[in-house]
Amino acid sequence: MVLISPPSPYRDTPDPNGLPLGLCMLASMVRDLSDVTIIDGYSRALSVANTVDATLAREPDIVGIGMPFSFSETPSLEIAEALKSVKKDLPIVAGGIHATVRAPALIENPHIDGLALGEAELTVAELVKTFIRGGWTEVAKNPPDGLLVRGEATRHPVRHRKFVENLDSLPSPAFDLLEGFPDRYAARMETSRGCGYNCPYCASAAYWGRIYRTYSPKRVVEEMSKLKERWGIRRVSFSDDTFNLDLKRAREIAKLLIDADPGIQWGASLRPELMTEEDLELYVRAGMTGIFLGLESGSPGILKEIKRAHDLDRTRELVARAESMGVEVHGSFMIGLPGEREEDIELTLKYAESLAAGTLGFHIFHPLPGSEYGENPDKYGIKLEIPDSMSGGLGDIDGVAPVRTKYLSPMRILDYYQIARAIAEKRRK
Repeated sequence: MVLISPPSPYRDTPDPNGLPLGLCMLASMVRDLSDVTIIDGYSRALSVANTVDATLAREPDIVGIGMPFSFSETPSLEIAEALKSVKKDLPIVAGGIHATVRAPALIENPHIDGLALGEAELTVAELVKTFIRGGWTEVAKNPPDGLLVRGEATRHPVRHRKFVENLDSLPSPAFDLLEGFPDRYAARMETSRGCGYNCPYCASAAYWGRIYRTYSPKRVVEEMSKLKERWGIRRVSFSDDTFNLDLKRAREIAKLLIDADPGIQWGASLRPELMTEEDLELYVRAGMTGIFLGLESGSPGILKEIKRAHDLDRTRELVARAESMGVEVHGSFMIGLPGEREEDIELTLKYAESLAAGTLGFHIFHPLPGSEYGENPDKYGIKLEIPDSMSGGLGDIDGVAPVRTKYLSPMRILDYYQIARAIAEKRRK
């Protein structure tokens, strides 16, 4: 079996931060059942052709393609078509957030044989067992829960799989199957899945629901210790949507890390409205050296519209406090949100400049499939102005302004984005 992380159509340089954690989890589930290889076209910046060649060289009996982003769709389908042109009977299954929210359209593609919907570890493990018994014919006749099969089977409702109740029951990610790990990668791990929030610009809720599940604090610390002992990892980023959603649990992890002293630093995405100075001090004592804050806007009115609850002044104080303690804060904002006027963007730029954050990031708003804005654009005055929402650039959040909103044209959004980028570059220097 070959698992593919498709290359980005917008980047031609390697990205050490692109570790395909989901594919590493899938590989760990099937490695005792089948030979499995991970082809990481995204992090290694392979071309589609090189990705296809690397896959065929492994002579796979079945291929899985991850589609975590909207921009993953085009290269994924190109890879699938190229593989089928050489081995027309090669079963190809796609999965990930984008494949799940775009399932009705993707399952009609003649080069995709199946879609693993939602959380896929158990689905893929059962798929491989069934495939070993009777090939793809058997899989199509008796698809495991969570697998949507193209053809006759699509006329019947998919049996959606329940989420894994105990995340501690899952094996450790198969990092050893990543070529060049750990030298070519920035290490990542998860401590939880899902998010209790439902921000209208985010597709996470469509994939995970609003169900929040966690690994036990003990398991988290054990996994961090393994990374240090086996690989010599000295820093890891948590991939969680919100590490501090469960405050009691986050504090317990920090206390266990202080006691265990594994000698590994970490960074996480935090909700500023859930942070206190006491928690910040505790996290720093436990080894936290980086914070990602999705702040999105500096306009109180827009924050209310997008269901964000942090206080701008208090957040500014927390950022300054964190930086004074040696923690690098990255503040992330969006440009061109529905309902934004020029004065709202001006407030965002002014607010971002006022933060003591070590780095700033600005991204153009895109109505992502699966998000409230993406599924109901007319309701929010969003008009797509690209010829083809997939190949035209939806998901390329740093290069394309794909929408006209109530108050802003694509060109005006791009104008402000260029101003924002200059602010970010100045901060980086």
